Amino acid sequence: MIPAIKNYEGLSVTFQVTEDCNLRCKYCYEVDKKPGDLPFEYAKKFVDIILEDEDPINAKGTDSEWILQQGLIIDFIGGDALMTPELLDKILTYYQYKAITMNHKWAYRWRASISSNGTLFEDQKVRDFMMKYKDNLSIGVSVDGCPEIHDKNRIHKDGRGTMKDIQKWWDWYLEWHGIDNVATKATCNKDTIPYLAKSIKFLHEEMRLKHININFIFEDMHLTQDDLDLLDREMEKSITYILDHRHDLHVSMFDKGFGIGMPMRDPDKGWCGSGSMPCLSINGKIYPCFRFSPNTMHSRKLDFYVGDIWNGLNHKE
Repeated sequence: MIPAIKNYEGLSVTFQVTEDCNLRCKYCYEVDKKPGDLPFEYAKKFVDIILEDEDPINAKGTDSEWILQQGLIIDFIGGDALMTPELLDKILTYYQYKAITMNHKWAYRWRASISSNGTLFEDQKVRDFMMKYKDNLSIGVSVDGCPEIHDKNRIHKDGRGTMKDIQKWWDWYLEWHGIDNVATKATCNKDTIPYLAKSIKFLHEEMRLKHININFIFEDMHLTQDDLDLLDREMEKSITYILDHRHDLHVSMFDKGFGIGMPMRDPDKGWCGSGSMPCLSINGKIYPCFRFSPNTMHSRKLDFYVGDIWNGLNHKE
């Protein structure tokens, strides 16, 4: 396979700009969606906290210290963050103003990142935002595979599939991003298994993607032995296709580094980014990562946060 796209490296901070979403994907881990956007004043305070603290994640003296010497990755998430393009613009404008006036090491070393469902490019305000920050902005569109499975899982509130909405603006998106640097994130669940090989072919040939990132949901899919046997057969078919297209295709699930790690052998080693990618929620609290934010919890009483915009990061450990 061709090499994977090299990601920008640095400290990642997340702004949850909305709890709302225009879709109702069946497997979504944001189980408590509701209208509500991040107040801009909260976002400004979070920017201040990150820029005014030389070590916001307590990384000095650890294997993560190198992160502080790189750049800053500003990750916007929702719902779908592109539902709030004007808020995104205001946050990035304030970040640049604050960093430049401080002569901060990250003043010109930053990137913004968004993962979108790809159905909002029709909004002129969204396209204007994307063009304004084109040199510093990465937007990944989630396409789960062939229409049969994508339209089964990634649906509008009324149950309609979303593939046609994505395809309507796909050429514009590829031109904006640059076709060689576009990657998609295909999310898989149990229903995806029979379509795995067909989906890889569709994403490569119909959507013209050279880089396909595939992952299964973290939640228990209650797989049977028959499901696992079918997955083996689909992966065998996928391998044959990938080998035939190895000079212009990379599929993360089949990368030699995929899944490497011995978490049971090294129980004290962190195997995720929790704690090193602080996330501001719309309630003003700062969480270890986005998966701790209130709208991902089945009960909002489960509220594990490490700080807030009024007191800063007070639990860096």
